[in-house]
Amino acid sequence: MLPDRIETRRLVLRAFSLNDVDAVLEYSNDPEWSRFQQMPSPFSRLDAENRVAELIARDRSSQPTWAMTLGNEVIGIVRLSFECDHRFAVLGYGVHKKHWGVGLSGEGARSVIDQAFTYYEQLRRIRAQTDRRNARSIRVLEKLGFTHEGTLRANTFEKGEFVDEAVFGLLREEWPG
Repeated sequence: MLPDRIETRRLVLRAFSLNDVDAVLEYSNDPEWSRFQQMPSPFSRLDAENRVAELIARDRSSQPTWAMTLGNEVIGIVRLSFECDHRFAVLGYGVHKKHWGVGLSGEGARSVIDQAFTYYEQLRRIRAQTDRRNARSIRVLEKLGFTHEGTLRANTFEKGEFVDEAVFGLLREEWPG
């Protein structure tokens, strides 16, 4: 199983705790942050409590999730969902808007990808999907070495509109780690 705690140059990734509700509420309730997220908007305290409880309850062997912290502040999330006996994984991430543009999403995601490819020798591919309009997320994936593999047109229905999703993939042999 991947570690509960991962340290990078600037971040500590750790398991979520019930003490993280206020931080999750703060970043999730920002309209710009939540624009491309599959979540209610506005995001209530009850939504944050339920979200944190759900993240804590996840099976860490198949859906490990980390609170991304800077200092003692929870500023975001990195998560993986494994499929087919850990041969494939799906990556997700998000960081508080006040920390956009300084490479923290990529730093957190890179550390998780390193751990996943190191620990699971059978892991062949990591996939990520993002709203096609989410240029920031697309840039993070490209900097991590993911390849744009296609766009799923009108793949989800979010906040009253059909959304095109860009699909990205990273193969083990493409990872420099």
